[in-house]
Amino acid sequence: MRKVTYSEYTVAYMEQLDLNQIRTFVKLVQSGSFTKAAEVLKQPKSRVSRRLSALEKDLGVQLIYRTTRQFQLTEMGRIYYERARGLIEGLETLTGEVSESTAEISGVIRVTASDDMGVKHLPLIVDEFTRQYPRVRFDLYLTQAYVDLVKESVDVGIRIGNLKDSSLRARKIGTVRNLLVASPGFLERYRVGEDLTKLAAAPFLGLTQQPKLEVVRSSDGKRLTLKTNPIVTANNPEMLLNLARLGKGYAFVPEFLCKDELRDGRMVQIHKNLRGDEVSVSLVSPDTKETSQKVKRFMDFAYKRLKEVYFA
Repeated sequence: MRKVTYSEYTVAYMEQLDLNQIRTFVKLVQSGSFTKAAEVLKQPKSRVSRRLSALEKDLGVQLIYRTTRQFQLTEMGRIYYERARGLIEGLETLTGEVSESTAEISGVIRVTASDDMGVKHLPLIVDEFTRQYPRVRFDLYLTQAYVDLVKESVDVGIRIGNLKDSSLRARKIGTVRNLLVASPGFLERYRVGEDLTKLAAAPFLGLTQQPKLEVVRSSDGKRLTLKTNPIVTANNPEMLLNLARLGKGYAFVPEFLCKDELRDGRMVQIHKNLRGDEVSVSLVSPDTKETSQKVKRFMDFAYKRLKEVYFA
């Protein structure tokens, strides 16, 4: 009679392998008792015991020492548990990911962004995403103020500036900087040219929380503080840009707000050697263990759109 090889024995065993038995053993060890394992697995305690006995019989080894009140792992049981735990947890994670990917994406996604960034970019992103996933709804919170994502139960944030909260997952999209801009009509009237003295006397449209206008000189990287004559202040850069379009003054606004108008000549960049600091634009979310599939899909979608369309 031919002797059965180890590899043939292994293949034969794998063919009759019962993952339910292995999962029951893993959950039993993790829960610490037959009663708790039965609750976790949502099955009778007698079934937990039968499956453990069947696994031990199939393996030909004792995995635990049983007593009336508790159990203790044997040495082989400890080794088997350490190996089996990764297998079962990996299969559970894979099953969850496959189930989520095939399920229809639906529900509410809460997004926050600065009002200028949000008004400029989010309408197209939300429109495209909801065309692809029509059962998704959005709750948008646009503000210049800092928003605590965890405290306010926000799923995704678009942040401009350095990130100080280490509890957030972040994906850097790109960088932005402020530029000095004015309408062609304004420049005809005030003719500020490259003279900073004339610029200091001209009507300025500034941010409420920005008492000083600090810029960087691109030629040598030197930082300068410019004197200004603010005739209007506001807490929203888009408002300042709208006033600058009307020729009310010059403004210091993010490049992404006026990029199209600078390209077609409706606005003009003045003092091109002066600019604001480059600051990061990031897509952030709370650093939770599990992120819903709808939020993952939106994060990937928004990152791609912002990266390719606005920061290419």
